[in-house]
Amino acid sequence: MNARMIVAASSLLVVTGFALATELATPAAADPGDKPGWSVNTDPRRRAFLQWVQDDGGPRMIMLGCLRDAAMFTTMSAAVGERDEFKKVKLTLSNGPARFSVDGETTQYPAGGRSSFISDLDADDTRMRAIGRRLLPVLEGTGDITLTIEPGTPSGAAATRTIPIAGLAAVLGRFQTICFR
Repeated sequence: MNARMIVAASSLLVVTGFALATELATPAAADPGDKPGWSVNTDPRRRAFLQWVQDDGGPRMIMLGCLRDAAMFTTMSAAVGERDEFKKVKLTLSNGPARFSVDGETTQYPAGGRSSFISDLDADDTRMRAIGRRLLPVLEGTGDITLTIEPGTPSGAAATRTIPIAGLAAVLGRFQTICFR
């Protein structure tokens, strides 16, 4: 193999690695197979991701994930729109009197080309169950869920959107079993 071929192969590996890394770093972007509505993705490592997508292949407006093998609970949302990064942001899900809030930040994900909210919480088994006690009343409520992000605009105003609960009950049990039991 001559030097020119080695450089070309090395460049291809670097570009491929960067493309893969940026694709994996777009948690709020929908997978090509994401259908509108609520769904749960799981894997054998005791991980579950509950997400809601408005449009076929559209961004994940909310994704809640428990990574039991890594003792982490993650909350992500593409509902922040196109805006600058904020280091201190609060996302609240509410349904009637039930509230679940997490502090996080918004950041740009290069492959997705849009801002996303992200919060990662350390969560051993005890903390994971405590998160479930706060989150499940929101997810099990009878009305639609209100998602609020503060600050939601550069001026500091909150951004709010409604997420319908239609179809949530059908997938919630699977998420709950993996994450909170």
